[in-house]
Amino acid sequence: ASTVTFSGPQDLEIDGDDAVLDAAGTGGVGLLVTGGGDFTLKSLTVRNAPAEGVTVEVPAASTGTIRVVFKDLKITGNKGHGILVNDQVDPSTQDDVQPNGDGSAASLDVTVIDSRFFRNGYSVSDRDGMRVNEGGDGDLRFTVRDVTSEENAADGIELDERGSGDVRLDVRELRIARNGPFDPADLDDGFDIDEYNDGSILGHVVNSEAIDNFEEGFDFNENNAGDFRVDMLNVKAIGNGEEGIDYEEDDDFAGGGELVTTMIGIVANNNGGDGGLKIREKGEGNLVANVTGIVANDNLASGISIREDAVGNLTSNINLSRTLNNAEHGIDFDENSDGDLTAVVRLSVSSGNAEFGVRADQGGSGVGTLELRNVQLVGNTGGTVDDGDVT
Repeated sequence: ASTVTFSGPQDLEIDGDDAVLDAAGTGGVGLLVTGGGDFTLKSLTVRNAPAEGVTVEVPAASTGTIRVVFKDLKITGNKGHGILVNDQVDPSTQDDVQPNGDGSAASLDVTVIDSRFFRNGYSVSDRDGMRVNEGGDGDLRFTVRDVTSEENAADGIELDERGSGDVRLDVRELRIARNGPFDPADLDDGFDIDEYNDGSILGHVVNSEAIDNFEEGFDFNENNAGDFRVDMLNVKAIGNGEEGIDYEEDDDFAGGGELVTTMIGIVANNNGGDGGLKIREKGEGNLVANVTGIVANDNLASGISIREDAVGNLTSNINLSRTLNNAEHGIDFDENSDGDLTAVVRLSVSSGNAEFGVRADQGGSGVGTLELRNVQLVGNTGGTVDDGDVT
């Protein structure tokens, strides 16, 4: 009949023993934790809250690392975020007004295991299956094992890190599907990361998939100073409304940093936006992308787009790839400023695309080199290879 609240500073573990917390009558949040200790919640269903299903608020004076573990949960039908872990005073404030999020000095270490988020957020715009906000000093560590987030109103999962800390990922067996339909003016993603101010995005995503989300499947953005180093292994991004996988360094606010990634065993088919796989370094810094065993077919733009816009080198190796029947290029390398382009494609097929099979463009003052080894290029409407200012 009212919100279940724990405000004590102690560490707490709740074992729900497969109980159901139906929060329809609370008038707000289902379960609220505000004390600042480590918190574990397991074996519980939380449903039908008029606001968030579960909220963990970090006190402003917190320091050190706060550890939050969610295990064997079913979070369904809550009108706000399914789960909210919040270390920002006002998460709705724009980055240029509140660049650090005005959060605590603590780091967040959030783990989600064997849990499901389903049809949360259908009240107002931008309510996710799960949201983690980290502000002020401190890192955001995020660990996933065997988690499904489906049909939520906004993002399936969103991480928002502001301040001087890093986002550190260890994601395995994540399925995110059909998220983001609620606001037609601002459709949302499967898995969205926004890192703002000093700090990097680091880690890996393994054995995971983003299917039929209304905007991007995996949308990872690093802003201001800091590197972007996230690898992927055995990842599928299929049927998303915009890009299947979108990596952007210095996305909206330039500050410099490297974008370095290794991707193995990727499927990125039938996506919209800028295509199947998009890797873009927008500010100063080098881009290094090594991709092996990718299938990127039937996308509404290019199958693979790798682009470096400001001062820095673009270096990429693509091996054992198939890019078929895309609405633009099969593979597109684009170096737009001062810096060298060095691209190699091996043992691959890029055919039936509406523009070029492989495009490489050296737009700045550097040296551009494209090497093709055992690459099949058949039936591309624009031609086989477009090598603007590239040898």
